Amino acid sequence: MNPAASQPDAGQLIRQESVFGRLPLLPQEREYGPWGAHATCFAYAVATWCFLIGGYAASWVGAVQGIVCLIGGNLVGVFLTTMPLSLGCQRYGLEQIEYCKSSFGQRGSKLVLVFYIINMLGWTGLILVMFGNGIRNIVRALGYEPAGWVVGAGVGLGLWLSYLLVTRGVHLLNITNAIIAPGLGLLSVFMFYMLIQKYGWQAILQAPPLDPGPDPLINYFIVFEMGVASGFSWWGGIGFLARNTRKRRDAVYPEILQLGLFMSVVCCVSLFSALVVKTADPTEWMVPLGGVVMGVLALIFVALANVTSSAVSLYATGLSLRHLRSLRFAPWWVVIAWTIVPCLPFVFWPHDLYDLGDTFLAYNGTMYAPLSGILFADYFFLRKQRLNLWSLFDDDPKGEYHYSYGFNWVAVGCLVLGQFVYLSMYNPLTSETHYLFRFMPASMAACVVPGLVYWGLMRILNAVSDSPPRLRTQHRRLNSPNI
Repeated sequence: MNPAASQPDAGQLIRQESVFGRLPLLPQEREYGPWGAHATCFAYAVATWCFLIGGYAASWVGAVQGIVCLIGGNLVGVFLTTMPLSLGCQRYGLEQIEYCKSSFGQRGSKLVLVFYIINMLGWTGLILVMFGNGIRNIVRALGYEPAGWVVGAGVGLGLWLSYLLVTRGVHLLNITNAIIAPGLGLLSVFMFYMLIQKYGWQAILQAPPLDPGPDPLINYFIVFEMGVASGFSWWGGIGFLARNTRKRRDAVYPEILQLGLFMSVVCCVSLFSALVVKTADPTEWMVPLGGVVMGVLALIFVALANVTSSAVSLYATGLSLRHLRSLRFAPWWVVIAWTIVPCLPFVFWPHDLYDLGDTFLAYNGTMYAPLSGILFADYFFLRKQRLNLWSLFDDDPKGEYHYSYGFNWVAVGCLVLGQFVYLSMYNPLTSETHYLFRFMPASMAACVVPGLVYWGLMRILNAVSDSPPRLRTQHRRLNSPNI
């Protein structure tokens, strides 16, 4: 037997590096068509922090104001963060930290990487605590009183199941989400129906906020800010989803419709439940309202959706960790194992960390709002949707995206400026607001101001041209017809 026959050829090795590493994905290697993209985005949206956000909103406003704030705010945030990242990553098949090099530089993108990893692993932990809560409530529905360690054990089980999914590639995730998404859609309708059946629409509309502030207008804008910030929070998964879509419309429309619109609708269902049932976690009221059979079935769907959603987060995080030299050529299972390590505190302190979800949402607003504004200005107004793909992978100090010692200090400074703008207008820990907060949400201001400043300074400094050169190479991945 020829030993060379059992060895993968060069094409297989390159494909492994693109699917589980940093090389651009070619169109024929991408998993998501229209249905796969919609199913994955829907499963990702419904299973994540939408239930948390609805509960936070119920503390400030009632049902009608909450509907307006959550849907309107989330659509604004998703649009601003989706357009540059989704179109850029889809067109070039790029992982999103790689994409950020065009504006932040070869080393400056590592700053984005740090905040990105914190975001993705933090949300993964929160999602899996919901998975653990679901297991606890299934045990209760079956007539047993679970021990206190059950939720933490559920988090550990969720990490293990997510690991199994992620290490087998995007294809298995695509299949799993295609099965779960229809069930989640029916589940959302079922939850809303049970609330109406039990309490009535009029009771939901008349239910007062749980813990409002003294100024109704400020309460309204705080919830609108939650909606905008939740839209920006999708930054962490948008590039991964777009990179794996075959057509541009399969990247943009599913993300805006599912992550923006339908996620907001589910937030509203969670808002209604928090107002009348006094809890936003559906796993706590599905069984009392739907009965044991329907309630347990619903709990199983939510639990499975939480696992697939956390698997998407871990997969995207694993790709980003390829930027670290020590993990650049490590086996994929080793990379994913390292992404799980920072999530282990959720196994031991699930409830304490889960209660910090609203603070974590504010963190996302301060980070991803200015980042989205910078990328929007860079991709659309400065580069006219054209990137030098070769230079993104070129560490040469003379490279186009190396800037000064690998940092574009204009982008870094604008990122800090955006955080200052956000905290000046709204303090998420004390809920103190600036007078200007009545006219523009803090997240939106933290996106627009850094974006305008970045665009102006880069034009003045002549750091980029309107039509940057596109170097050619014989490597098919860096000279694809799609590029």
